[in-house]
Amino acid sequence: MTTTSREYAEALFELAAQENQLEETSAGLETVVSAMMQTPEYRALLASPAISKEERLNALDAAFRGKIPDVLLGVLRMMVARGHVAALNRMAEDYNELSRQYRGESVAIVTSAVPLKEAEMVVLRDKLVKKLGRRVTLSCHVDPSLIGGVRVEVDGRVIDGSIRNKLDEIKEVMNA
Repeated sequence: MTTTSREYAEALFELAAQENQLEETSAGLETVVSAMMQTPEYRALLASPAISKEERLNALDAAFRGKIPDVLLGVLRMMVARGHVAALNRMAEDYNELSRQYRGESVAIVTSAVPLKEAEMVVLRDKLVKKLGRRVTLSCHVDPSLIGGVRVEVDGRVIDGSIRNKLDEIKEVMNA
């Protein structure tokens, strides 16, 4: 996490918590990030020092006032005014991480050689919930280079049960 994005995320999280708008703010962030991804020229306009700060803030207000929580709009206005629009995506990720922590939830990044079946995901999620003692959301990805098995990253830990990892371990032992 960059310091800038983390500071904005923490400030936004505290304000949203005070206003009891954590979920609404998360949804608003998703709306803003999606809009910026779909229209990179709008993001460039908000970041452009060639355009007056007032014009950039007016453009932000015109696009989002009344559509997202005021606490979020206030933080976005601050980011635009200070030239930190480039930190928006990372700030949104940091905010979502803070929200998950607050709710006692973890996200497990699951990488497998082939797509997991729904039943496999349920079993894996249940095992992780039991092991971690908290709710777990899976973010599944496919990487055929794993050959087989699964690699899980959750709460800073890595559980690597992939065949690629097993082969690498055998190779390391043989070369020692």
